Amino acid sequence: MEIFIKKAELADSQLVYNLTKAAFKAYDDPSLFPTTPALLESKDDIIKDIKDKEILIAYLDNNAVGTVRYYGQGEDFYLIRLGVLPEYQGYEIGKKLILEVEERVRAEGGRRIILYSPSRLMNLINFYKDLDYQVIEIREDEDYTRAKLAKIIDS
Repeated sequence: MEIFIKKAELADSQLVYNLTKAAFKAYDDPSLFPTTPALLESKDDIIKDIKDKEILIAYLDNNAVGTVRYYGQGEDFYLIRLGVLPEYQGYEIGKKLILEVEERVRAEGGRRIILYSPSRLMNLINFYKDLDYQVIEIREDEDYTRAKLAKIIDS
């Protein structure tokens, strides 16, 4: 199985929209989260993110199976909306997307990557910890409790 990652272009907006909705569908459970921001996005939100942020799409055997977004603020970069289709989880696609983001952040002179994850989803927290991200804060937001994780990127 070959995993290929490419940067999204405007022509990919519908694909990114569909991937995001499908990858985050499992979080559409009010008993877990009152709202899931990824599921509230419109196609216009995706287009804006393609213009203002970097969006990467992962392909497995030429099938789009995952996506991630990131953007910089000085030396800090923020990783958001990492999602892999449920039937393709366990193939290290999420890991490859994150490693690709890290490589690109390093090339852009970034020093740290920050992300937020639902603190109650320990499988996700452990996934990030396995990639050397550390929990630096737990915060109570209106919709759910988030863990803030960060990783220092070596140049």
